[in-house]
Amino acid sequence: MHIGVCLPNYGRASSPEAIRHVAQAAEDLGFDSVWTTDHVLVPEAHYEPYGRIFETWTALAYIAGQTRRVRLGTSILLLGLRNPVLVAKQAATLDQLSGGRLILGIGAGWLAQEFENLGVSFRRRIRFLEEGIALMRTLWASPRPRFHGRFFHIEDAIFEPLPLQPGGPPIWIGGNTEAAVRRAARLGDAWHPVGLDPETLRERIARLQEWAGGRSLPVICRMYVALDSTLPPIYTSPTGERRMRLTGSPEQVLEGLQALRAAGAEGVILTFEAPTAEAQIEQMRRIADLRPHLG
Repeated sequence: MHIGVCLPNYGRASSPEAIRHVAQAAEDLGFDSVWTTDHVLVPEAHYEPYGRIFETWTALAYIAGQTRRVRLGTSILLLGLRNPVLVAKQAATLDQLSGGRLILGIGAGWLAQEFENLGVSFRRRIRFLEEGIALMRTLWASPRPRFHGRFFHIEDAIFEPLPLQPGGPPIWIGGNTEAAVRRAARLGDAWHPVGLDPETLRERIARLQEWAGGRSLPVICRMYVALDSTLPPIYTSPTGERRMRLTGSPEQVLEGLQALRAAGAEGVILTFEAPTAEAQIEQMRRIADLRPHLG
């Protein structure tokens, strides 16, 4: 079971030292991947937790030079806020510099004011996102790309260096909605939902497999985890969704992870609800001790 760790690149406790220490601890403890969270310019109402945030590509490039083995991912990059040509170049560069370790998790975004703050259309974000995926794959496939879409037309261009991973880094499609599942089935290399309970996850994986038309798509969930906490196992997301977190004793967290695996998840990316990097690393050590029971 793939187990990754979200880096503290956002929130009051975020700092260069916190990001570095957690990433290096993740590698030392045998975790499979480390991940940044992405926002750029949220409104005041969302200062907690996204007002203080280290930019995702810069943070990953920093960590690429501080680690050697763990894979590096975005969970998730809001592609609709960015030019996909620039994202493709950043991804190819980071993939080369990291030795082919990048995983590109992307999503549509949900905070309309953030799009407005960047002068980007929130209404058109889905069409922009889907064309952006096709465009990035075209750029990663040839140093002399050509592309004709609704938003982008490329005739005379050079794209080098290509990513180290043939065809580019895997694209994990984020989102919990039926539309996101369909998008993952059509365009993604994996589906990356957040906080789904095992029963709901099982139902949506069945739909994913149906819509994927025979393609085998892994499912890797992002889950919040709080060891020895009295936080309730069910919480409401900023979008109003009902979500599940892993909380309680290590044995209870293990049961939750095993239930997700039984529902069809091939991995989890863990966001630790901890006040400091040191507290997160301590929780990571205890989760690492559970690894033999998960395969």
